Amino acid sequence: MKTTLALFEQRSQAEAAAVTLVQNGVAEHRVTLMDRNTSAAKLVEPGPRAITMKAVNGFTVMMVLIFALFGVAAAIASQFIYAADQGTMTLTMVVFLLIGAFCGLFMGWVKGRSDADNAIQEFREAVQHGDTLLMVADDRQIAAVQRILRSHSAHWLTTTAQINRMPVAPSLHALELTPAH
Repeated sequence: MKTTLALFEQRSQAEAAAVTLVQNGVAEHRVTLMDRNTSAAKLVEPGPRAITMKAVNGFTVMMVLIFALFGVAAAIASQFIYAADQGTMTLTMVVFLLIGAFCGLFMGWVKGRSDADNAIQEFREAVQHGDTLLMVADDRQIAAVQRILRSHSAHWLTTTAQINRMPVAPSLHALELTPAH
């Protein structure tokens, strides 16, 4: 089942969106409102952290181009330094292109993961700073649900096939610590 998550700056906006969703055929038990006062065991976030393919593709192309230039320079230099034949020059180019492809894929994977992690962190911070989360577990009318949520001023909106429990660190006040003397 797919779940649509939306953040609202005001709880009244989220409540109005929830009412509109129910009026438009979404079962009431599939609509949930959460905020920073919701128990930590019930708070959710989108998951899993997908890799941003735009970063993977961009870094791969960039690194292949950079290493292609290095490969051309190395192939030309090898001809002048030790009179390399055409096969050796071609092999040099292929090796540099492969190195560029692997470097680009790795850098893109790292950057893609960090972009996804940043989006999740922004989501967590918004909930912790007072935004209201509206969760709709209904995969039959996703487009209509998203349209209704946008019309009620949702400032963050995503649909995901999996949700995770939001990790919540206990605050010092909850631990009832006293200062050392």
